[in-house]
Order: sequence, then C-alpha cells, then structure tokens
Amino acid sequence: MNGLEPLVTVHSGTGAFRAITSDLMAETYLAPRPHAIDLNSVLADAAFPWSASMAVAPLETAAAVSAALRSLAVATNGLSPEEVDLGALDHESRLYKHLAALCGLWRQVPGALPEDLQVYAHVLDRVSGDALEPLPLLAGDPCGFATPIERRLHAQLLDHHGIADAAFQNEWAARRAPLMTGAAEGTSLWRAQQGLTGASIPSGPLDDSLAFFALRDEAEEADFAAARAQRLIDQGVLPNEIGLLVPDEVGYFVQLRRAFDSAGIPLSGLPTQPDRRDIASETLLQFLLCFQAPAPAMALASLYISPLMPWSSETGLQLSREVMLGRFEPYAARSLTGRAQRFYKLVRSNTAQTPDGILQALEQAAQLLSDAAEQREAVAAFRAKMGTMRAALSQSRSLDWNALYRVATPATPKPSPSEAFVEGVSVFTEGAMPWRSARHLIAMGMSGNRWPRAVSASPLFLDGELRLLREKTGLHVETRGDTLGRRLEKLRRQFLCASDSLTLLRPVFAPNGSRQAPAAALSLVARTVGNGEKGTEDAEALIHDLRALPRERWPFAHRVVEAATDLQPSAVPEDGILRLDRDLLRRRLADDGRMRPQSPSRLETLMVSPLAWSLSEFGAEPVSWAPDGLNVMVAGTIAHDVLEFLFPKDAPLPDHDQIEVAVPELLSSAIRKYAPFLQRSIWAVEREGLLRDVRTAAQAWRNTLEGLGARVIDNEIGLQGEALGILLRGRADCLLQLEDGSLLVVDHKKSGTSKRRARLEAGWDLQLGLYREMLKRPEKTGEVLEAALAGSPKIGVAYHLINDQGVLLEGLEPPDGVVTVVEGGISVQAMDLLITRLAEVGSGQIRLNSEDDRKFFEKTANLAPYALDASPLVSRFMMPGTEADDSMEDIDD
Repeated sequence: MNGLEPLVTVHSGTGAFRAITSDLMAETYLAPRPHAIDLNSVLADAAFPWSASMAVAPLETAAAVSAALRSLAVATNGLSPEEVDLGALDHESRLYKHLAALCGLWRQVPGALPEDLQVYAHVLDRVSGDALEPLPLLAGDPCGFATPIERRLHAQLLDHHGIADAAFQNEWAARRAPLMTGAAEGTSLWRAQQGLTGASIPSGPLDDSLAFFALRDEAEEADFAAARAQRLIDQGVLPNEIGLLVPDEVGYFVQLRRAFDSAGIPLSGLPTQPDRRDIASETLLQFLLCFQAPAPAMALASLYISPLMPWSSETGLQLSREVMLGRFEPYAARSLTGRAQRFYKLVRSNTAQTPDGILQALEQAAQLLSDAAEQREAVAAFRAKMGTMRAALSQSRSLDWNALYRVATPATPKPSPSEAFVEGVSVFTEGAMPWRSARHLIAMGMSGNRWPRAVSASPLFLDGELRLLREKTGLHVETRGDTLGRRLEKLRRQFLCASDSLTLLRPVFAPNGSRQAPAAALSLVARTVGNGEKGTEDAEALIHDLRALPRERWPFAHRVVEAATDLQPSAVPEDGILRLDRDLLRRRLADDGRMRPQSPSRLETLMVSPLAWSLSEFGAEPVSWAPDGLNVMVAGTIAHDVLEFLFPKDAPLPDHDQIEVAVPELLSSAIRKYAPFLQRSIWAVEREGLLRDVRTAAQAWRNTLEGLGARVIDNEIGLQGEALGILLRGRADCLLQLEDGSLLVVDHKKSGTSKRRARLEAGWDLQLGLYREMLKRPEKTGEVLEAALAGSPKIGVAYHLINDQGVLLEGLEPPDGVVTVVEGGISVQAMDLLITRLAEVGSGQIRLNSEDDRKFFEKTANLAPYALDASPLVSRFMMPGTEADDSMEDIDD
C-alpha cells in the first residue's frame, strides 16, 4: 500500500491487532486464485507501442509496463479501465497512446494486474455477508497518503465491518502514541523530527540528542552500532529501548548479525537470511549465455567459478582471471584432464544455434557437473530445472533466447521477516514503519541513493504528462514528486520513534569500494542545526570522521590490542619512499637463477609508478570484471593481427585490390580470436569503423613499405637482450630489412601521430629505445633474427600510427617524403628516469607517486600514465603534490 498507516483490525475474541493484508482479505472473502499469465508474451504483441522495446529488453520493458499499469489502476476508484476517460486528451500525444495501450491491456488481460489488486477488485465486488469473519477497523479515516483505490477499500471495509469498540480504539491509540510523540521540544532531535520535511522550525545549536559519524563502510557501521548499543546498556539503558534503522539491503542484515552476535547483544526483528543462493539456476543461466555465441567474457568467467564446475575452486579462479584479462583460451585450461577437460571443450565448442543443438549441449553439461558430495543437492536442482528447459526447447522450432532466460532466471533470495520479541535491540527496516518506540535510535546507511531512495523516472509517463492528466481528467496518478514527498514523510515518522537521541551513520564507501556522497536526509537534518552568525550548518561540517576523533571522544568503550613488536605497522614515510630492504628485481627468478626478463610495458609501468610495478611483481594487481567493450587495446590487437597476415614475411607486397578483398576476412578472423563479442549485431557500427580504419591503414602501410624498399623479415618477432643491468624481453610487431641491409623495428599503434611525435621529440618514449637496446645485445635470437643481425647492420625504430597512417622513424635515413624522421634522443629522458627507478627498486625502495605525477606525464612527457590507474592502492597512497617535482624537473632539463 502507498499509505503510511496500514489498515488494522482487532479480533473480537482474542483482542489481537492485525494488519489487513491482501492475504487476509483473500481468505476472508474467498478470493479466487490470481490469474497466472506470461506477461512477456502478451506485451510482445505488435499492437502495443512498446513491442519494439520488448524485442530489445523484454524483462526491463515488462517491469516498466507493469509498474505503469499499477500506478494507473490505484488512481481509480473501482479498479476498472472504464474509469479512465481519455476524451479530453490529444489523441496523437504520447500520453494518450500509452494510456490507451495500458487500458487495452487491462481490458484484454485482467490478470496483468498485480495479485494484490486482483484481490482488491474481488473485495470491492462483494457484499458484507460474503465475509467469513468480522474485520472491524481501528481507524475511521484513511491515511492521508492513501491512493484513491485504498480510500475506496477503506470505505468498503468500514461499510462491511464497522469500527472497532472504543476500548480497542483507545488501546491501539495508546500503543501508537509513543511512535509519534518524538523528542522533548527544543532539543536538536525534536527540531530534526519536526523540520525534516520543511516545517518552519527555527534552527538551534547542536546538543547531545543528535550526532553524525562517518564510517568506512557497512561493516564498520555495524561494529559501531554494536559498540554504541553496548555502551548504552552499560549505562543502564535496556536493550529494547535501543533501535536500529537500516536499509533494506542484505549486506546490512549480514553485518548486523555478525557484529551483534560477537557482542552478545540480541536483535529483535532482524530479517532472517536465506540459507543459500539459487546456484542451479545461476549456472543454467550462465550456460545459456555462453552457448549463445559469441560467449561474453563475464559469462564465461562467472561459469568457471560456479561451485558446480568439475574442477577445483582454485582452477576456476585462474580460468576466470585469465578470461577477464582477455585470454579466451586460458593457460590454465591446458592442464585440465578427464571430466574437466571434456566439460571445458563443450563450453568452448561451437554449439549449434538451434533448439536441438542447445538442448544437446545442456544435456551433456548436466552429466559433466561436479560430483562432490557437498554439491549433490544443487546438481540435482540443476537437472530438475532441465526438465522445464527441455520442454521449452523441444516445443520450439526456433530459438527464443528470452523465453529460455526466463526459465533460467535465478530466484532472488529475499530475507524473511523474523519474530519480534521484547528483550532485544529493535531493528526497523526502511520499507516499514517502526513497530515500537525507542529512547535511542541509530540510523545506518546515510549515503548514496538512500534516505530517501531516489525515484526513478517512468519510461511511459513524464511528470508533466501526469500533471496534464490530472488537470484534464481529475485522475491523480502519483508523480515522482509525490513519491519523494511520501518517502520523506515516512523517514520523518521513522525518526519520531526516538525520544532521547538519534545517531546518524554515513558509510563513506559502498560495498564495491566506490566513494559515496552523503544521503539527502543529512542535509535536511543539518538545516535544523544553527551555528550563530553562520546560520544553519552544512552537513559535511557536522559529520565526524570517527578515525579522526581522539579515542576518548568515541561514543563507546574501546580497547587497543597491541601488536607484536616485529609486526607493528609503520606510517608511510614523509619522503614517500617505502623501504623493503630486498632486491625487488630479483623477486621473480628464472630456472637458471637469473632475474626474469622485464618487458617494455612493465618497465614503463615502473617508470610511471613503482608501486603499481611492485604490486604486479607480487601478483597483487586487480583484475576488473566489466562487460565486454571496444577500447584502444582491443582495437590495436585486432589491427596488429590483420596487418601481420596481410603482410607475411618473405612475401611480395599485395596490390591494392588484393588488400581490399583480403582485409574483411582477416578482420573477421581477428575478431573471432580476440574480441568475439564484436560479432554481435549490436556492434555493427564499431565493426564498420574498424574495417574502415584498418583498410585505410593497410593501403597506406603498403605504400610505405614500397617507398622504403623494405621486405618483411618477420612479424610478432620475439626479442630478448640485456640492457641497463637487467634482462629484457619483448615482441616487436614487425621487423623490416631495407635495401641497404639496415633493420627497422616497427610497432603498430592504434593511435594518432601528433601526441606520439610530441613524446618522441621530448625524449620520453621508452618502448622503441628498449627495442633498440635488445637488438644491440641480443639473446636467443633464432635463425631469422640471427641472420638479420649478421654484419652488425644499422638499426632504426619506428611507430606506424594506424588512426592517421603516419609513420615516425628514428635512427635511419630513409628516402625523402616516405615517413617522418624524428631526430635526437627519443628515449633519453625516459631512460634516465628508468635508470633511477631500477636503482631504487634494486635496493628495495618503492617511491610512491605524488598528486602532481599525472599532470607531469600527460603534459610534459606526453604519455598516458595508465599505471596510475592500475590499482586503487596507487591513488590511495599518493603523496601530497607540490608546485613542481624536483626529481622530474631535473630529468626534463
């Protein structure tokens, strides 16, 4: 119901008070079972204006239409589409078309109404003699926030059952009074309770009845709440005089259970957590996503870590990690044997995109699932659900993926209400009104999209359209503003249950680690706090960071557990250098005892951020889980692959017509290998853009090779050598030999010329400089490279910039007008800084980044400092910036 006060009845025999729910009304009036319909199938009818949306996003569209139908229905007085008079509306308007379609849906399919409204409609059609038991009401007037249909239902029940006896009304009023009394007049809590929704309450100084604290996250909030409750109990407050107001989120329920169980404090009314997830349906859904080629990376990764897989959890983690790094054929898969190997091959095979093909693949998968004893129940549930899937597939001539996804959609585990008892700290959730008063209330989760929850826009109705509807027809469909006002009033009434104190807790970080803004309620409360000449306070000024407060000011008892002397953590040094007293270059050793070679990309990371490089050396870099997307790295890999096969080693140059013919197929092959998601129709525009860029670049590259008189010695050639006192390894995209015997190492880049040229001219290009160093003192060259290096030829380096077909070359003297020659030390600045970094990490020193580094590398070095974003720890431990970084300035000079 929309009303804040539920309809309540009293049992004439026992005197028990009960809320009048749709279930109770269905039992009392013998309502028939609600109509069960497949709403998605109904809404797919082309006659509806949202049929196109159903084809793209069926679940989201169905949810939006269902919500709009409910909002329209509850605005009527009798739950009849005939009450919606559209005659005064413009028949060509969007509003008219959506309302007409909703009314048409309502008439054609009454079962489209939500189940509770179907019960309301049944009750409104009954007479008083149809009720199996009396339901006398305790309130003669409906709630002020009730919808028209709720007001009509209230009147119907009042007509059928009348009002309860005065004694019961008085008893109920006495029970409800403490929930609406609030704090003593004049206190900060009283001002917050009365002024939250804009009442003209004068602001005043902050007193002990109101407090604001910032905590790290929901886990720390729960620890705070438990510690605060323990302090209050120690001071003589009863547990049932303490209340917790918490968001309707499973994470809070879990953390509160943990924290209060640890403190030994009982919680009354905390929702009970479900025992387990619907792993069977989750796994089935992931199978479907993977069998609908091409398989999304996140679907593969999620499937690999399912508990039902026929391999260990460690293997699953490694497989998923590699997939999210872009390796669709993970190294970890090479060691699979037996059942696990057969399962992996099944998942990565080209499943026939037919009902029979998908069914056969699912049947095979069901037989290859884990045989571990602890997973037998989930495996049995998976195979049981396969019965429904088998029926859906066997009856279809073509694949309806949306229908299959509906079968496999996991049941969302929802906490179930728990019985409230007297002796315990009360838990009040945001969706309900408090069920008893509290002297002290702790409100949690005051950050982000909470308190009040933001109201999402309806895809079918704009607020302006709903106001026009009200003006033209008198039909009052709730707008976003109406909803927000109701939610704010609910929050005010939730605060009213507290009489002595209100403690507002703001978690700074969300569960995913992102920073959250304070909730709107904090600003609304803050405006009731006065500060002399400044007027009202800002919320940020009132919120105390608990960690920044002296421990004697913490609102609970505490003790500090001293760590062992050798484990005592130390603060970050003021000079920004972590000292580990070990050679970090020898953290990873090869079989022969020598340090493992470093690649140019890893050394660029070291140059930009020693901390990011160190985390990578220790295997502590994060792997982000994100949907498939086309970025510069993916586009570059695809372009490299096309150019490699278009210009193979020791082959004559293709002519322009051959390039035109060959590029589309080579591009498709590269996409299948490195970015299969691009094969989907939704990526057609990006595919066309890639084809255009690669075809143009290939034609220009062919002209460049001809102009240089170059032949391709090899593509994707491995380089290894020694320089700067360390071993290096890399892979050059292309190695050319010119007519005079000189060598040219080429790296294809999916970027433009201007920024890269600026980097070269500033001396900050590290990659080409390291390629040249490896060729000066090579190791493990192989026959091709050994023959090319015979006679110590001159060695040049170049970038081929695919976006604008530019070529930047250094170290050779090519024919005029073929490429752009860059003079000078293209790597001198980068090498100098790298030498410094190598010396530091070789002695166990990790220099933390400063806040000035990003600007320096982007503006002065003209490079993108990806390493600064490689791990959140890099920014977390940045040193304060200065106007200039002396070490950088010296190098740049």
